Amino acid sequence: MSQCSEDIWREKLNEELKTTSYIYDNVNLLFSTARDNDRLQQEQIDSFINRGVDLLIISPNQVNTITPAIERARRKGIPVVLFDRKTESAHYTAFMGADNYQIGRTMGEYIAHLMGGRGNFVEIRGLEHSSPSIDRHRGLVDALRRYPEVRLIDSRAGDWSEGSGSRVMTEMLNSGDRVDCVFGQNDRMALGARKVLMDRQPDSKARFVGIDALATPGGGIREVKDGRLDASYIYPTRGDRLLQLAVNILEHKPYKNENLLESAIVTPDNAEVMLMQADEMRLQVDNLKQLHAHVDRFLARYNYQKVFLILIILVLSLLIIVLFLFYRGLSLRRRMAEETANAKLKFFTNVSHELRTPLTLITAPVEQLAADDTLTDGQRSLLGVVKRNTDILLRLVNEILDFRKVQNGKMTVHLAHFDLSPALRQWTAMFEPAMKKKSLTLHIEVPDHLFVLSDGYKLERICYNLLSNSVKYTPEGGEIWIRATQSGDRFAIVVEDTGIGIPEDKLKRIFERFFQVETPYTNGTGVGLALVKAFTEMLHGTVTAANRQPQGARFTIEFPVSQPNSDASQTAGVEETERQMAHEEAVDTQKANAEMLTASEKQEPRKRILVVDDNADIRAYLASWLGKYYQVSSAADGREGFETARREAPDLVMSDVMMPVMDGLELCRRLKSDVTTSHIPVLLLTARDMDDSRADAYNCGADGYIVKPFSEDVLLARVKNLIDSRQQLRDAFGGGSDGLNPTKEDKKFTVKLREAIQQHLDDSDFSVEQLGGELGLSRAQLYRKVKAMTGQSPVEILREARLRRADRLLAMTDKTVAEIAYETGFSSPSYFTKCYKDYFGCPPKDAGKGNRKGKEQP
Repeated sequence: MSQCSEDIWREKLNEELKTTSYIYDNVNLLFSTARDNDRLQQEQIDSFINRGVDLLIISPNQVNTITPAIERARRKGIPVVLFDRKTESAHYTAFMGADNYQIGRTMGEYIAHLMGGRGNFVEIRGLEHSSPSIDRHRGLVDALRRYPEVRLIDSRAGDWSEGSGSRVMTEMLNSGDRVDCVFGQNDRMALGARKVLMDRQPDSKARFVGIDALATPGGGIREVKDGRLDASYIYPTRGDRLLQLAVNILEHKPYKNENLLESAIVTPDNAEVMLMQADEMRLQVDNLKQLHAHVDRFLARYNYQKVFLILIILVLSLLIIVLFLFYRGLSLRRRMAEETANAKLKFFTNVSHELRTPLTLITAPVEQLAADDTLTDGQRSLLGVVKRNTDILLRLVNEILDFRKVQNGKMTVHLAHFDLSPALRQWTAMFEPAMKKKSLTLHIEVPDHLFVLSDGYKLERICYNLLSNSVKYTPEGGEIWIRATQSGDRFAIVVEDTGIGIPEDKLKRIFERFFQVETPYTNGTGVGLALVKAFTEMLHGTVTAANRQPQGARFTIEFPVSQPNSDASQTAGVEETERQMAHEEAVDTQKANAEMLTASEKQEPRKRILVVDDNADIRAYLASWLGKYYQVSSAADGREGFETARREAPDLVMSDVMMPVMDGLELCRRLKSDVTTSHIPVLLLTARDMDDSRADAYNCGADGYIVKPFSEDVLLARVKNLIDSRQQLRDAFGGGSDGLNPTKEDKKFTVKLREAIQQHLDDSDFSVEQLGGELGLSRAQLYRKVKAMTGQSPVEILREARLRRADRLLAMTDKTVAEIAYETGFSSPSYFTKCYKDYFGCPPKDAGKGNRKGKEQP
């Protein structure tokens, strides 16, 4: 790749070429830049030719400077692809770039529209003899023929740099003409001209328009969004398409000689959207680079291990007579293999956890879209495809995590009585679309009823993996059988097919983790059959694999009908309890959604939720979705979330667990230990579903724990239930017996609040500020804390306590109303009488006569 210059646009192109090269094992990229020097570019191209490169990609500095070099490459038989700029030579293989004439014409039309059809404007061109500069100027002039009152009063050449834009603008301003608009043939020259014009004429209303529209810091899209440019034009790089064109030429595949790239104008109306899209694309590219780096590290480790093993074999072949060294080497090999397997499993587990967040951002919006009654059948079908494939991906993620649980000894058995026959038919039905696509014939041979005591989830995973393999390895038009039989106190499940079978020498290793038979169909993780064996052994069963004659494979799994040392009655009770919990959760979900809708229709005051997550997409998604029912604010890490919670006192905090700066567990721990925020319920959302992760969450004081990807309905019901529990906490504050037990910090706060109020009931000057000072809180923090816990303000609680003290004194003493009013902290008897009547429904003089209609004494 011979670049004519260095700038952020060409750096972006180079990065795209490097990223795209990851998918080609046989591509090696070499780069050079001429830094706007024609002679240097010719020398660099000649150097590439002498090295014998297979193909040259050239971005010429000017149209007439590198023609001899292109001719020399042609004589050597080296294909030449011109990118971005053209030359006078017609002996190039292919060209790729934007239509600079059309760009100039489009910008001319836009400038005329921007100026209202009249005014003076100037043009700062690129390098004098470069093809983009020539074509853009030509398109601009042709477009302005339709607008006679739009005058191009000056057009001068720069060299594509910001400094040249400043220099040319200075020369133009010396002419003294008024400038209404400046058109720079790239954004940098337009920005250089803007700086000069604004310095010379601070009150100028001139408009500034450029080309390139990069999304990088200081790029055109950001400048348009921030108002420093009025428009720019995306000048695409598309390194991916450029490299694909080069590969097609080298592999003698069809290609076009002229390849024009699509582009578009960027205005203040669309700049923010384009910037968001570009940022998302850059994020995906960064993720790809990280994954590529991971792969490189693992390949390097693999190569190192391979070399090391070869050395060991050589040493052992020389010292075969020394048994000690032989056994030591064998032991070392086993240990390294185990470490490698554990490293692969740990890597797969971490990747699986990371996949849960993007799965959440896919699954939940798809479910929302699928519920839209306005969708066409075609659109609904496409959403069904997305949903099925995300379910498959989630199954694969769960498979990796299940295997990790088995390896760590964290997987438990959940037994239940059920009829296996309908379950097998239901599990098999999931594969009907895939079988229909390959024209496979399925034979189901199961009895009418087969009652067993076993773990339904693990049996389903076993059958899913075996059927999945049969569908994958059976050619089109083949057959698959699934059979279930019972013999005495044992039952068996058999899955067989007419597929490609298993090499005899591989049968003994087929259930080893990460072991895969090399076939054209091999594309899995190598843990499926290992998981089948692990689950089978957990259920006290056996699994065997054999080849079927004349072709195909057969897998046989045998289990006891009842699990040893199991209490059937107790298991049945557990099963019934789980069904009841599932039913109650469904009812809660429906009820919560109905109440949400009712509250929305009534326009009740909305509760506040704080979302804390380091993933901007998750924050935006939750804010958009929960915003229908609640006021939502957000924070990017635990420390920011803690400060926001102390400042805003939301009704609920929803936080991710794995975050930089401060993780969700530490955030939860601090919220629950701080008197300002201890009453706020905390709901943790996480991709980690291990039991020890849940235990850590609840030990930190979390009120809820939901695993990604989650159901919107279930999450909404959980949020509502947690917020509603605050009302129960208010009852607990008031002495009710049905309230939710407050936290340790809330109990301390309640006692201190009561003591402070009781000590100052007779002090009419005692204020809320003083009350907050005794409790160590500001007036605003005290108000939010007390309001969230009791539903009343501190002023209302203080007045209520005084009125209740006064009511007791009226009933038990002979003191006058005025004496009691002053004794209970009221500034005047008349104000006391009004407050007493408003609270109890009768004047103080009627207290104790049975006339009260208001609130009873607590």
